[in-house]
Amino acid sequence: MNASAQNQTRLAAKAARPRFNPVFDVPTLKLPTGKALGSVLAVVPAADGGLWILHQPTVQPDVRGSTWLPSVVRFDSGGNFVTAWGGPDHIPPANGVCQWPDGLEGLEVDGDGNLWVFGYKPGDDAVLKFSPAGELLLRLGQRGVPGNDDSRTHLGRPTSAYHNTATREVFISDGYANHRVIAFNSDSGEFTRMWGAYGKQPSALDAAEGFGNPVHKVAAGPDGRIYVADRIKNRVQEFELVSGGARFLREVIIAPGTMLFGSAFDIGFAPGGGFMYVADGSNRRIWIVELTNFAVLGWVAGLEDVEGDINLPTHYGLIHRFSVDRHGNLLLACVARGVKKLIFQGIR
Repeated sequence: MNASAQNQTRLAAKAARPRFNPVFDVPTLKLPTGKALGSVLAVVPAADGGLWILHQPTVQPDVRGSTWLPSVVRFDSGGNFVTAWGGPDHIPPANGVCQWPDGLEGLEVDGDGNLWVFGYKPGDDAVLKFSPAGELLLRLGQRGVPGNDDSRTHLGRPTSAYHNTATREVFISDGYANHRVIAFNSDSGEFTRMWGAYGKQPSALDAAEGFGNPVHKVAAGPDGRIYVADRIKNRVQEFELVSGGARFLREVIIAPGTMLFGSAFDIGFAPGGGFMYVADGSNRRIWIVELTNFAVLGWVAGLEDVEGDINLPTHYGLIHRFSVDRHGNLLLACVARGVKKLIFQGIR
């Protein structure tokens, strides 16, 4: 393809990219009297149109004198509080060690409606699977017992998961200490496969080639391929599953040169499957990637203010996680600012 044809292809893809309403919405969340939410780390739509929120309580009441809700909170489609659960006493310890994360990191809701909870601090080496009512269904790994990049049983501060409910295989991004994706049978906990950057054995890669820390997200795209956000290296890699592992297909660089926390925080996909969104916490943006050519088309602001509007650094509004709801809206988990909604108007 010559330069003119390539330019025409890029222009056509740019013209077809999703358009957003520049007005941000803040979902109304009705909390119980005397209760509060802490730092919002993840927001995930429920199948009935409600929301699941993961937040980080502290030992102190908030400035209004309220006490914190438990970490996992459920709201219905009208923003009414439904339930909340979680915390150090919510599940049994293992060998005397608390298995609830000390530093909450992420929340995933799978196709069965079950929830997966992760932690990022040293020692947070377990993945916890819960029913919607908060019943512990499975623990992968063990908090306080880290595994290295060769371990088939233990983890290194994992961060997210994609659960294929049809094949009963859960893929885990592992993580803040390790440099890989590892998968298990989601019922038995039996190891099924693992891979590092470029589909290679993770322990065989040096620091320059391997995933950085953290491996922040693993997600399945509309085509069934697996996408991995290598946050600090500002890239997303695409893989095709093969027997016993995964085959590397291609990668896209997001905001090259970004320092601070890196640019590739989280991944989501547009309705219809033509575009990938990448949350860039450091630059407070959502990047749009056209999937056919795996090319970056541009970005939209992740928050309505810009540097200089307020006397706060950009990381104060850090976008940690996001989800795409059934209407195609982006639900942003902004650590210091709660939940924001970026209205999706479709592809035109």
